Amino acid sequence: MKGAMGIDHITLCVENLEAAEYLFTKILGFEVIWSARDVGSEKSSMDTIVVQRGDAKVALMQGRDKTVKSQITEFIEKYGEGIQHVAIEVDDIEAVSREWEEHGVKFSGPLKEGRDGCGPLKQRFTYPLFPGSGVFLELTQRRHGKEQAKTFVRGTVESLYKDIERDQLKEVEQTIIDYDAIPMKGRRGKRAS
Repeated sequence: MKGAMGIDHITLCVENLEAAEYLFTKILGFEVIWSARDVGSEKSSMDTIVVQRGDAKVALMQGRDKTVKSQITEFIEKYGEGIQHVAIEVDDIEAVSREWEEHGVKFSGPLKEGRDGCGPLKQRFTYPLFPGSGVFLELTQRRHGKEQAKTFVRGTVESLYKDIERDQLKEVEQTIIDYDAIPMKGRRGKRAS
C-alpha cells in the first residue's frame, strides 16, 4: 500500500466504559487523551474514551440505546466485546482510497474531515473485512505539512456513527470486497496447504 505509515489506533466496543477506562488507565498505564459523550444521532449514540501509552492508542466505545439499539450494542450482541476496527495511518488518504477502490474495496461512506485543535484529520472507513465479521478498517491521515492532528474530532466520529447506523437500519450486509468475485482454486473455505 502506498503511504502506509503504521497502525494509528485500535477501537474496542465495550459494555462498561468505566471499567474499561479503569483497566487501561489504572492498571495498564494508559492516559486519556480524548473523550466524547452521546456521539451519534437522536436515534442512538455512544460514549467514547481514547487512551494512549507511548505510540499505542486505543479507542473505547460503549453504546447508548435510544429509540433504536446503538450500533455498538448490536456489535457486542453479535460478536462480543472486542475489536471493532483497526485504523491504518497513511500519508495520502485520497490516493490510498483510490488505489483500494480500483481493487474493489467498498467504503461505508465518504471521506470524513475535521480538525482537532492541533491539525486537520481525515478518515475513511471500509465495510467489514469478512462475511459474518463486524471488524473493519479505517484509513487515517493526521499529517498535513507542518500540522498534525493528535486526537480525534467529534464531527468525524459522529459522521461514521451515522453511516453505520444508516446501514444498520437498512439491514445492509456488506463486506469490504465481493468475495464471490475472487477467483479461487478448489472449494470455498478450503485451507491452503
